[in-house]
Amino acid sequence: MKQKEELHVVYIITKLECGGAQKVCLSLFNELPKSGVVTKLISGTEGILIDNIKKSEHVILLNQLKREVTLLYLLWNEILCFIHLVKQLKRLKKKYPTLIVHTHSTKAGLLGRWAALGAGIKIRIHTVHGYGFHQHQYKIIWLLLYVVELITSFITTHYICVSSADIRTGITLLPYFKNRHSLIRAAVDWDTFYIPAQKATSFPSDKAIFVFGSISCFKRQKNLIDLFQAFAHVHKQNPHTRLEVIGDGTLRPELEAWIGNHTMNQAIILHGWQQSVVPFMMHWHAFTLSSLWEGLPCAIVEARLLQLPVLCYDTGGIQDIIAHGKNGFLYKQGDWQQLAQGMLSIIQQQNIYTQLQQHKDNLTTFNNKQMIKQHIKLYHMLTSPHTTIANEAPNGF
Repeated sequence: MKQKEELHVVYIITKLECGGAQKVCLSLFNELPKSGVVTKLISGTEGILIDNIKKSEHVILLNQLKREVTLLYLLWNEILCFIHLVKQLKRLKKKYPTLIVHTHSTKAGLLGRWAALGAGIKIRIHTVHGYGFHQHQYKIIWLLLYVVELITSFITTHYICVSSADIRTGITLLPYFKNRHSLIRAAVDWDTFYIPAQKATSFPSDKAIFVFGSISCFKRQKNLIDLFQAFAHVHKQNPHTRLEVIGDGTLRPELEAWIGNHTMNQAIILHGWQQSVVPFMMHWHAFTLSSLWEGLPCAIVEARLLQLPVLCYDTGGIQDIIAHGKNGFLYKQGDWQQLAQGMLSIIQQQNIYTQLQQHKDNLTTFNNKQMIKQHIKLYHMLTSPHTTIANEAPNGF
């Protein structure tokens, strides 16, 4: 039996903050070497998780690799970034001739795949954590981003999607996508988050504080003002409530101003980013989210592994996890009034809360160990000229 070739993979991402794309990327980068895969990481220099990896000899940090795009950056910074990426990838390819490039996040995905082509790297994989084009953009911006992704799809060897919603979009809008994609879940650290049902947070007794929680970057995508408005309505009806948010970002001053203007300083607590979120989540009674666009948030999976009912907008691939009325409630985007009513219903009716909390989810595909195995199998398939992907695909194809 012919021995499988050694795998060499370089991951490219723009910003190492505490988001789902970043968690998946770092999990692959850190865990695959335990299975004999040589991994490298190219990232920008920003993000709370940078300190965890910046001293590694397998990490390349580029100042030019930034998430934000402006006219000035488009004319100069992005050109410099592309040149540096090509240079670094050529250097790695010289050492590892069968190198695979695997990109995460929209901007890194576009620059990274074209840089890989420029460096002569044949296998170019992109994981879709939600597309760069979405319904909340001006039509001209949507069209521009779509056209760029459309063109880039022709040089993309394979797409990995984390949600069925992203698969449907890809099949509809991108040629050849149907035969060049697989579904591999954005997995979480199962051993850290999974708890037996008997250890789940119990429904609070009379006059005890009912705590809603959320994990979110402070940016427009996450739409936290809607969540704040919903909670303010809830808090007015029931003062024995609190909202805790783990996260941070550029909109923090705006969010703090909203909290101050509505005298909610004691009711809405911003914890900032936390390296370990479990100690906070173990004291929450329900998880909330009001995002306008998503791939599939890892925090939703983590919340359900901790037996938390989830109340959120019906966004992206969240329906893959949350079934309305079974383990949470889903609401139309922008309808924060209905979100507030759902929050009130689980406070006021313990039987509804218990029903949502104790629903038996099937989340085994979100186990990080399974995600690692699926990626390794996919990499071997793509590097073997004699393997038919459609017939020997890993789970999730």
